[in-house]
Amino acid sequence: MLFKFLNRTNVKSACLFISILFLLVGTASGQDLENIGQQKPVRFSGSLSVFSDFYAVSGIAPRSTPFNWRITGTPTVQLYGISFPFYFNIGSQNRSFAQPFNQFGVSPKYKWITVHGGWRSLSYSQYTLSGMMFLGGGVELNPGKFRFGAMYGRFTRAVRDDIAQQFITAIPAYERKGYSARIGVGTPQNYVDLILFKAKDDTLNFPNAPASLKPAENAVFGLNSRFLILKHVQITMEAAASGYTRDTELQIPDGDVYDRLRPVLYTNASTQLLFAGNASIGYVSKYVNLRTRYRRVDQDYKSMGAYMFENDVEAITIEPSFNMFKSKFRLSGSIGQQRDNLLGRKMVTTQRTIGSVNLSVNPGKVYGIDVQYSNYGIAQRAGVIPINDTTRMAIANQNINVINRLSFINKERALMIMLMNVYQDMRNLNPISPAFIESNVFITNLNMNYTLLQSKTSMIAGLNYSQNTFAMGKVLMYGPMLGIGKVLLNGKLSTNLSGSCMINRFSESSDSGLTYTGNLTMNYQITKMHSFLLNARTMSNKASNPISIPFTEGFFTLGYQLTLK
Repeated sequence: MLFKFLNRTNVKSACLFISILFLLVGTASGQDLENIGQQKPVRFSGSLSVFSDFYAVSGIAPRSTPFNWRITGTPTVQLYGISFPFYFNIGSQNRSFAQPFNQFGVSPKYKWITVHGGWRSLSYSQYTLSGMMFLGGGVELNPGKFRFGAMYGRFTRAVRDDIAQQFITAIPAYERKGYSARIGVGTPQNYVDLILFKAKDDTLNFPNAPASLKPAENAVFGLNSRFLILKHVQITMEAAASGYTRDTELQIPDGDVYDRLRPVLYTNASTQLLFAGNASIGYVSKYVNLRTRYRRVDQDYKSMGAYMFENDVEAITIEPSFNMFKSKFRLSGSIGQQRDNLLGRKMVTTQRTIGSVNLSVNPGKVYGIDVQYSNYGIAQRAGVIPINDTTRMAIANQNINVINRLSFINKERALMIMLMNVYQDMRNLNPISPAFIESNVFITNLNMNYTLLQSKTSMIAGLNYSQNTFAMGKVLMYGPMLGIGKVLLNGKLSTNLSGSCMINRFSESSDSGLTYTGNLTMNYQITKMHSFLLNARTMSNKASNPISIPFTEGFFTLGYQLTLK
């Protein structure tokens, strides 16, 4: 009955009427009509920015024009809390104007009723309707423990060949419309929801479509649930079955394989019925959490109501975590296995070992340390065709991040010192196959930030070092960084000056490259509404080897900004 009801013409017409009605009202996110009397009738806000850019270079081809200008604005008008935002950008290189009346919508709310109209995005579950933008209408009803939601709209507009040829990124497409409904019972902590999603391509508005463009149709059935048992045990489940017909014009029957889908989906030989889902069970307490997760998404699983997501994956993980000594000691991690080729169609099957550990220790206000470790292994086994030791992939990837923090803070000054070390190692575990994929990366950064709170002066200093070792050799990069910031004229003028020097060296070669960078930023706040900006950047590359090219370039920007709040 639900399928027939949602397919009726009068329901579609009503939803379209609601969409047009709200398009005439404006745009808001969850506007509460109970409080509309407390809103100001009319409000203006936004900003206007004017910038001029100057550019100069020597030694290499210019990467910008010598002079550019641009004016950007984001004015917004609010009528009783409902916002009408605009945006425009005018410049010497591009000129455009956009008013979001082409893509805007409203979601007014009154007690347990929420109505959606215009351009909206809703999420019922990650495998059915999940954040896909649509132009249409919808409603949500949540009186007590009853949960209901429904929507109807257009997900994509038709793009014809003559239009697609005018834009490089555009490709021909059918207009795609669809609807979804969710019905359930419960609270945010304990609930059960049943979900239906249906969408199809409209071929009537595109009669002479190219032969490569195939109209498709999709129906998805979903089940979501969450239960909290005995205050500490939490069980969640999310499952969906997607029937997807890739070519509705194909005249080859499916042999009655999917006859049960025919009330809501046209089926033929191009129809696939695939499944996706995840489930977890966990023990949750103040100090100890332990959760086991299982996830499976069939190969080629998709929904017209969701953007691209990972498929052809099956994974099971165990995730413990501990929080002790008033959060001074936190430990969490996960360990599990993941594989692909669930339907046995690929040439090889890849298995991965997933493992990570996160440790945070903060014994006092002065010192703290964060440690992250992960070890991901990849191994292949035979799929459709057999593989041997020469072609089999076996890789182990280890990552270690260690951050040490020191903080000395009082009423007059603040000193923060941070030492970060990163180690990444990728190893080929197959001794027969080539080792060119192996690499070893080590990065260390020592940074200090010293601030005088009374005079609003800050100084930064740092040392950076990185080493990347791979089959071709070793690349070294190291050098210092300095900076100072000062607030002047009773807080109206903010200045920042910084510079860095980086030495680049390949393997053990005596030849090296030297790169200097400098940056000056000044922001003068005349009033709360008016401010001026100045930014100057320069980069100079001094090379003593034939690989690098010496050059010098500079950027200079002047700007003005008007802000209304």
